[in-house]
Order: sequence, then C-alpha cells, then structure tokens
Amino acid sequence: MALLKSVSGSIFVDILVLAVALFAFTSYRSYNRLKHIPGPPLWGWTVLPLFMVHLRGEIYDVFGDLNKKYGPLVRIAPNTLLVSDPEELRKMSAARSPYTRSPWYVAMRVIPGVENVLSTRDENDHDERRKKMASGYSGKENVSLERDIDECVLDLVSLIDSKYISSPPDNIKKMDLARKVQFFTSDIMSKLAFDDKFHDLRDDHDNHGYINEIETMFPNMFCVCTVPSLLYFLTNIGVAKLLAPSVKDSFGLGKILAITKKQVAKRFDSDGKPNTTRSDMLSSFLRHGLTQGEAEQEGVLQLAAGSDTTATGLRSTLLCIISNPRVSARLSAEIEDAVRSGKATSSKDGIITDEQARILPYLQACIKEGLRWFPPIAGMLAKYTPPEGDTICGFHVPGNVSIGYSASAVHHSPALFGPDEEAFRPERWLTPAQGGDEPSVEKIRAMEKNNELLFGYGKYQCLGKSVAAIELNKVVFEMMRRFDMTLKDLWVTARRREEIKG
Repeated sequence: MALLKSVSGSIFVDILVLAVALFAFTSYRSYNRLKHIPGPPLWGWTVLPLFMVHLRGEIYDVFGDLNKKYGPLVRIAPNTLLVSDPEELRKMSAARSPYTRSPWYVAMRVIPGVENVLSTRDENDHDERRKKMASGYSGKENVSLERDIDECVLDLVSLIDSKYISSPPDNIKKMDLARKVQFFTSDIMSKLAFDDKFHDLRDDHDNHGYINEIETMFPNMFCVCTVPSLLYFLTNIGVAKLLAPSVKDSFGLGKILAITKKQVAKRFDSDGKPNTTRSDMLSSFLRHGLTQGEAEQEGVLQLAAGSDTTATGLRSTLLCIISNPRVSARLSAEIEDAVRSGKATSSKDGIITDEQARILPYLQACIKEGLRWFPPIAGMLAKYTPPEGDTICGFHVPGNVSIGYSASAVHHSPALFGPDEEAFRPERWLTPAQGGDEPSVEKIRAMEKNNELLFGYGKYQCLGKSVAAIELNKVVFEMMRRFDMTLKDLWVTARRREEIKG
C-alpha cells in the first residue's frame, strides 16, 4: 500500500512538473513571438494588467500614456498590440483590407452564441448585414427620421422648461443634464428602431431600467473582451446563457429584449411573411432581407450601442461648451445671427433642420472639437492581422495578432493637434477668414480625416454615424438657443433665454 501511494504520488508530481513545464514553454513562445515590440514588460507575459485596466475603467487614459511612453505601436498583452497611427488604423479597416475582426468582438453579442452586425467575425455575414441595414440608417427609406428626432428634441426642451428652470437668486434648480441626455437618446433609438418610444423624457425616469443596465453592461463587456477564450468556453458549456438577459426579466436589458421581440413579431403575419409597408427603420431592414431573429438582435443592439455612444458625444460637447464662457458666448452669437438672418428656423416654427445646422461653422467646430476632446467610443475595436502578417509602424507583426485602437492617442496627437491637444478649442477647425486660427486648410482636412475614426472607418464604420450627427446638430443648437446653462459641481442650472426674433 505504501509503495502504491509512493508510485501515485510520484506520478502526480511528474504530471504537475510536466504541466508547469508545458505552461512555461507556451508562455515563453507566446512572449517571444512579439518580444521585438516595445511595451511594459509584464504586459507581454499575461493579460492580467490589461484586464485590470479595463476593470478600473482606465483604458482611455492608460492607453494614451502607453503610446506617449513607448511609441505608436505598443504591446499590451501576449497577443495584443495597441496602435495610435491613424494611417495604420485606416489601412486595417479599408474596404478591401485583409484584416478581420479579432475575438475582441465576441463579447458584443447581446445573447451568447447569437451574432449581430457588431459581434460577427465572419466577413461575409458582416457585409451582408450591413447591406441589409444601410438604407434604414441613412434615412433613405424612413422618411420620418428627422421629424422623429425633432419630436424627441422638443420633449427634452419641454422637460427642462417644465421642471428645471432656475430663477436666481432664490429659485435654483439643479439638473443632472447627463441623465436627461441619456433619456433623450434612449427615446430616440426606441422610436427609430421600432416606432415605440420608451417615454423616458416624458416621465423623467428610466422607465425600463435599461439605462442603468447598459451603464453596468458595457464596462463588463469590455473586461470580458480581454479574455475572449473564457467567453467562448462559458458559451460552449452553457454557463454564459444562464447569465444572459432573459425575456422573462421584468427590468433591464431582458425587458428590452422582450419589447423588441414583441415589436418585431408584429411585423410578421401568421405565415411568417414580413409586413414592410411602414416607412421606418425596422421595415427597411426587413425589406432588404433581415430575418425575424436578426431583426430582434439588431434592434437590441441599436438601443444599447446607439443610445450610449451618442449620449457620450452630446455630454462631452455640451460640457465643454457651457464650461467655457468664451466658446458659449461665441456660439450663442452665431445662433442669434442665424435666426435673425433666416438661416435657421425660428423657435416658434420648431427645431433647426439638419441642413441648416451643417452650414453654421462655429457650431460644427464645437461639435468636431467636443467629439475629439472625448471620443464616444474608447474600446479597443481590435482587428486581426492577416495570416501572412504585416508591417505596422515599422515593425513586422506576425499573423493573427490583435491590434487595438488607442482613442486618446489618436485624437490628442501632439503632431496634429498640439501644442494644446488637451484643450477644448473649436477655433482650431476654422480658418482666419471664418474667425478661426488655423491658416492651413490642408491641416484642417487632416484633422477632419482623423475625426473620421471616431465612429469606426471603412467597412467597419458605425451604421448610426449619420443619425448621431443629426442628433448632435439639433440638440447642441436648441439647448444653446433656448437656455442659459451654467455648471455647479457638474450639476447644470438652466435659465430661459429671450426668444430670438427673426
């Protein structure tokens, strides 16, 4: 018996030693593969530092610091690099690029194992989904798109007018404008997605608990993105499905999934044929071949990704404007001039049109600068190098390596935006003839080209980019036209402005 125990113990030790040796060998081989790429030493051996940076919500600042220290290409995990060169990023996402999406995108599935246009890594599937959805997002087939956005802008204005107008010195009402903006984008996307507003603005409340869950879900998703193999494993053994939102949930994303399934089901008859007679986004998707199941997944994704990213862009832009008296005064002057001269719709006639907003140079400069100053999307959006590898920023990179996007470094580049790249300065987007301080038209074009990366690029560009632009144009103009807003400890106080007479 003692001999048997001794033999068993010896075998266990041998297996343990073999396992350790195998782990050490594979770890060294993995590290050695990219050892010529600069970066913090520990990060090349384990994904743990990258995971912890995501867990703490620090990727935007930390990634920017890494690029400043190590250069435009940095190793941030055993098989992951970080790039800050915009030309390289454009190359990776170009229409005929051999790069594909990395496993990073697997975490973008709303339901484990079920793909959507953001999560799918199959290039043909991705292209087909985009083709089926492009017309709906562009507004070509949902003729009420701008009118629907106007309705929600008026709801936002009405909420502030009815509950949050301050009358100094005695009646000061603090407003969480960031939350109201989230209500706005939530109402917009639910209206556009399937013509059924959540009415968060009307009720001044997160009616379905959806916003609260989204704010929890995205940080968790970005953490999981760093260890996609774990997500694959949990999906394959069925654990991920147990943790996923369910249509039986009475609150949060599960509730939204149930609402979406119900709205999509209304568009199909008893024979499973879609009714595409309505002029809205969902009908456009179905008209171009999206299946019922695909429409359900894309509808939930629209609500989650579309509302959150646009809300971030609006928040950052409005924050920068109202916290800078010089900028606020100049933008207000442009708005007043546009209304008086007839270049913009008067407030009694409704909301400024998108076409009118696009020709106001300082408004556009403020929006460009707000998005640059704090990009709406800070995730890695990692792509896979082609099997044969590639040369990136002067380094040879082997095949099947994840290449992430450094939002902070790209949009705060000293070479392009310095020496005050950290400042909010809309004048950098205007020539002296426009009242700006950038004499080089070529440089402005280069900055605008750089800003194209904010919502993805090329074959991976965000489908909702044009919708977000309309929302930004209208909300920034109307908020500045109708209210005098000030900040106090990041609470916003609003006072009515006198109506501008045309």
